[in-house]
Amino acid sequence: MSYTLKNDKELVILLRQGDELAFSELYIRYKDKLSHYCYKMLKIREEAHDMVQEIFLQVWQSAGLVNPELSFSSYLHTIAHNRIMNHFRGMDVKERAFQIIREKFEEKTADEPAIIYEEYVALVNEAIELLPPKRKEVFLLSRRMEYSHKEIASQLGISVYTVQEYISSSLTFLRDYLKKRGDWNLSLFILFVLNIY
Repeated sequence: MSYTLKNDKELVILLRQGDELAFSELYIRYKDKLSHYCYKMLKIREEAHDMVQEIFLQVWQSAGLVNPELSFSSYLHTIAHNRIMNHFRGMDVKERAFQIIREKFEEKTADEPAIIYEEYVALVNEAIELLPPKRKEVFLLSRRMEYSHKEIASQLGISVYTVQEYISSSLTFLRDYLKKRGDWNLSLFILFVLNIY
């Protein structure tokens, strides 16, 4: 059976195993529809194209988290919607983060706030990578994929209470890690920008 004849569920199962051909087929199958949706919301073709690339990169990097029992089309639409909403929310909020950085480091040039911001984002990602595997999976499903606690519990076969505990302990770890390694107030603001805290 060729990949073009496989249904989405079969392709997602292969995707979860790291199959690049399955990923390519899903990309071909949905990129135009997703581009149209993103363009309709963003009104800038180049931004819509970039958004689609970022969404599929996220799908590939988080392939093990994609649930083959759920609609892949709805899954993509949810990611797109959340990213677009975060994009609109983040435009002003990110500039505010740059303003805080400029105020804190008064001598910095105009370009350097973005560099410092990216360093803090990298620090947050570094902290997430240090979480125990199961807690990290739950945390990423919650904060990056924006699944509800109930959806995570159902997907992983654990209780909603366990999901809540994992997320709470992950946030505590992040808070402690960032307090020790940087300016906590700025780190906290970055967590808000990244829709993590």
